[in-house]
Amino acid sequence: MTFNELIENVKGWSSAKEIDKASPLSQMLKLNEEWGELNDATVRKDKEKVADSIGDMVVVLTILAQQMELSKISLTINPDENGQHNYYYLDEWSVEVLYLHIAKEIGLIANSLIDISTRLSRINSRSRIQLSIRNIAIYLMFVAKKFDLTLTECLELAWNEIKDRQGKMVDGVFVKAADLKEREDEKV
Repeated sequence: MTFNELIENVKGWSSAKEIDKASPLSQMLKLNEEWGELNDATVRKDKEKVADSIGDMVVVLTILAQQMELSKISLTINPDENGQHNYYYLDEWSVEVLYLHIAKEIGLIANSLIDISTRLSRINSRSRIQLSIRNIAIYLMFVAKKFDLTLTECLELAWNEIKDRQGKMVDGVFVKAADLKEREDEKV
C-alpha cells in the first residue's frame, strides 16, 4: 500500500469510530503516550517497537489533523510530498537530536492548542499545528531511516494493528475493546 492510501485508511477508520470528532486535547494525550513509547523503544534498542511507535505516532498525527479540520492531510504528513528533500542535512543528525526537535514540535502543538482552547489567541494557531505535524512527520522519516525502516512500512505496521480494532469512545478517548474488558475486570 502507498503512504497516501494508508493515510486515507486511517482517516476512514477514525471517522468510522468517531475519533475524528473528539477533542484534539485528548488526542494530545495519545500523542504523548506514543512519543513516550518511541523513546522507551529507542533506549532499549528495540527496532520492532521503534517501528510500531513511529507508525502509531503517524496515526495519531493523522487523526489530530482530522480533528483540527486541516486540509490536505496527506500532503501535510507525507514527507515525499511536503518538502522533506529540503531537509537532506537531517541525515547527519543523531537520533537524539531528531528527538529533541520532535519534542519541540510537540510542545509547539500543545502551545497552539492552549491558545485555541483558552481563546487567548487563535491567530495562526491552526497553521502552526499543521506545520508542526509536517515537521514531526519529516523527523520521524529520518528516525525510521536510522533504524533501516521507512515511514511507509512503519505506518503500514500500525495500520495492520488498528484496522480491525474494536472499542469505544470514553471521555473523548478511543479505548480498545481489550482495555475496556480489563477495566471491567478491575471493577469486579
